[in-house]
Amino acid sequence: MTRCAWLLLGSLVCVGPASAQTVMRPDPQLDSARAAVRDALLILRDSLNTIDGAAARLQRDFRQASGASLLSRARVMRDACARSERTVAPTRRAVLDVEPLEPRRMKHRSELVKALDHLSGVLARCELDFAAMSRPGQGETVRGYGNDHAIRVQSALRKYENALSGFLGVMGIKVTPLGANPRTSAG
Repeated sequence: MTRCAWLLLGSLVCVGPASAQTVMRPDPQLDSARAAVRDALLILRDSLNTIDGAAARLQRDFRQASGASLLSRARVMRDACARSERTVAPTRRAVLDVEPLEPRRMKHRSELVKALDHLSGVLARCELDFAAMSRPGQGETVRGYGNDHAIRVQSALRKYENALSGFLGVMGIKVTPLGANPRTSAG
């Protein structure tokens, strides 16, 4: 091989590993309005996760659970729905306080507000249904109908999450999923 070929080969070997390194840049800072709406949405997300947890416990062992355990699980669902329903109104206000300047952002905000309104109704109904099921002597009612009610609530949560995802995307708000560590920059 000629000297030129060796130089070319040597430079390719050295450049290869350097090009594999990725520079991680931090996400841009949010303005105060977007930070406020992000915080409100995270509070609601955390509240809604208690519903998923309560529904999972109800669905997991409803066949073997005693009547008293089923009544307890119905009370937990009732309380989780009530807490989350109280969180929807301040979240809705925070979403409406953000002034989207582009039509795409306005569309997604409108969809999110509509999803929040629907979610509020579902959560209020959840609280009523599980309050009725948590009364003494209703253990078999919970066994027979509790999962169906919980699945309907979870379906509404997934619809809300879809609207939320679109809104967060167009607003440039990055949210780390629960349990995941935020991305750190390489130093």
